Amino acid sequence: MTSLSVRVALVVVCLAAGSAAGFLIWTSEQQTRGHASAVQHFSSTAYSARTAVSDLRGAQQAYVASGQGTDFWYARVAAISKELHDELGTLKSLASAPDASIALDEAAGALQDFDQMDRRARDFARGRQLTAASDLIFGDGFDLTKKAGDAVDRAVNAELADRNGVLSFLKRREAYALAGGSAVFAIVLALLVPVAREPRGELLPQPSIAPRAQGSRSQLSSEDLDDLRLIAAPAPAKPAPKRVNLDGVAQLCTDLAKVADTRALPAILERASGLLDAAGLVVWIADPDGRELAPILVHGYPPTLATRLGTIPRDATNVTASAYRTGLLQTMKGDSVSNGAIAAPLVSATGCVGVLAVEMKDGGEKHDQLLSAAAIVASQLATLVGPPSARAGRTEAAG
Repeated sequence: MTSLSVRVALVVVCLAAGSAAGFLIWTSEQQTRGHASAVQHFSSTAYSARTAVSDLRGAQQAYVASGQGTDFWYARVAAISKELHDELGTLKSLASAPDASIALDEAAGALQDFDQMDRRARDFARGRQLTAASDLIFGDGFDLTKKAGDAVDRAVNAELADRNGVLSFLKRREAYALAGGSAVFAIVLALLVPVAREPRGELLPQPSIAPRAQGSRSQLSSEDLDDLRLIAAPAPAKPAPKRVNLDGVAQLCTDLAKVADTRALPAILERASGLLDAAGLVVWIADPDGRELAPILVHGYPPTLATRLGTIPRDATNVTASAYRTGLLQTMKGDSVSNGAIAAPLVSATGCVGVLAVEMKDGGEKHDQLLSAAAIVASQLATLVGPPSARAGRTEAAG
């Protein structure tokens, strides 16, 4: 590229692309800091509100405790209730997620019901009707404060999920802007690099080919072809894609559907590991609240690994937690030191209930057939794991 006007135009385009990418990254960083500050403010206010709910419950119970100054506790409950109303109003103004606003409205309604019940409990306590006051305080009072506290917890979870989604979008936008600006810069730089030209007026040496005898077929020897540079270089060999035994996967899913005793699962996991060419498998199951994942089955690792792994929080920054949050299959590429991994979500009718984590050998996470097979096995495993709410119900019934 030797034209001065074209080179100037390319430089202008490069500067414009760099400026646009820089401005977009700067604005994204500003928005990211704003969202992070809002999340911190919302979380601290919600924690204060949750603490106030517990204090409110304890202070009201002092109405019927012997040897307590009831006037002091009346004033204490009124002050905590006013403070809690103010904090719920602050949280409502900070909330950006619709689910968080709905949960905060439920908390405010429960607090209003508590105020009405508290007035009746005070009347009973002043009239020395301690039995009636106790029934209200330890019955309705406990239920209403629990309802308010649970609503605040739901609001926090909904708001954090919404804010985390926005932060992820901003980070992706920064990455796209940086990649786009870098691509434009690289293209312009390649166009601006001068290309060496062959000198004019000079003839390149021609290969000498011996004349053929009259009547013979015109053929070129391998040496002649080499001189003419017509010998094509061999194309690099592409690695063959890994094949999956689909009949084996189908039989495995059939056997999983017949499982009636969990003692049969280790043997089935061993078969799944062989079909997926995996180094090891871990089945993670969500707790009833859906806040964290716990390992319940492992294959290919020491038996004590499940106890040493501990739990994974829902918002952890790894492929297992990401597969649980999104309900989509996630992969992590391996390198010369460590193996790659596949995280296949266990999805049921009520949502994601766990994750099948597979450590792959020899770059297996890059092969589409292995990814599909892992997703099939995970979908069948999900039928053996009830939704978190159902597991919680079974636990309460057993207790």
